[in-house]
Amino acid sequence: MRRIVTLTTDFGVSDNFIGVMKGVILNIAPDAAIVDLTHGIPPQNVIAGALALESAVDFFPRGAIHVGVVDPGVGTDRRPIALSTERAIYVGPDNGLFDLALRRTPLRQAVHLTNTSMFRSPVSATFHGRDIFASVGGHLVAGVPFRSLGDPIDTLVKLDIPEPMYEADALRLQVIAADRFGNLVTNLERARLESWAAEPNNVVVHIRGREVRIHRTYADVGPGDLVAYVGSGGRLEIGVNGGSALEALGAVIGDDVILRRGGLFPANLP
Repeated sequence: MRRIVTLTTDFGVSDNFIGVMKGVILNIAPDAAIVDLTHGIPPQNVIAGALALESAVDFFPRGAIHVGVVDPGVGTDRRPIALSTERAIYVGPDNGLFDLALRRTPLRQAVHLTNTSMFRSPVSATFHGRDIFASVGGHLVAGVPFRSLGDPIDTLVKLDIPEPMYEADALRLQVIAADRFGNLVTNLERARLESWAAEPNNVVVHIRGREVRIHRTYADVGPGDLVAYVGSGGRLEIGVNGGSALEALGAVIGDDVILRRGGLFPANLP
């Protein structure tokens, strides 16, 4: 079976960066099956990249190689790394990009990419996606042993995403991302929501002075109405049926979202 390599970047599609990365991989491993996961990550938005990987990697066959390049620290002393789990291999910068995916499948091995024979030469200070990460991905497809990529490491950079906070009968969340439709993604995962509230449809969601109920999907409310729901990525989201919650609420990343089981919010909650 052809080995799968996915590419997740903030490069967009108007330049040749993605095509060149694919060329590097195919020069090393002509039979590689390359999948564009997304190249629409907002520039330098590591959390958005991590969310994209978190919600996608379980849909690929075991052994897939996920090359991620959302790398505001390119050319600095941040480490290039490769990570191995039971399901997949990740290749990219050590900046938290793979943190959320690793929370779903425990890490088995991690290496600092120090074997420069696996890189293109010379290595550009501004395009490690081409000269390091795509090249290493190609060598992995071609059968290079994982351990030969570099030196073992036992610490990784973690994402700075706050945990939901319990406050009396409320749960305080935060907006951590917005997708291209203007849906607001929070830091609350389905499992934690369901453990906190046996009946999520009785939960009131409070954001920017508005109260919203949790429903199954957008069409459960009227056109233009706000709705909360568990999105396809497994996190609580806030959207608008046929519109953008980002615009309708004037929301920004970092906004508080407060959940309360049943009833109205007490007056002392913002």
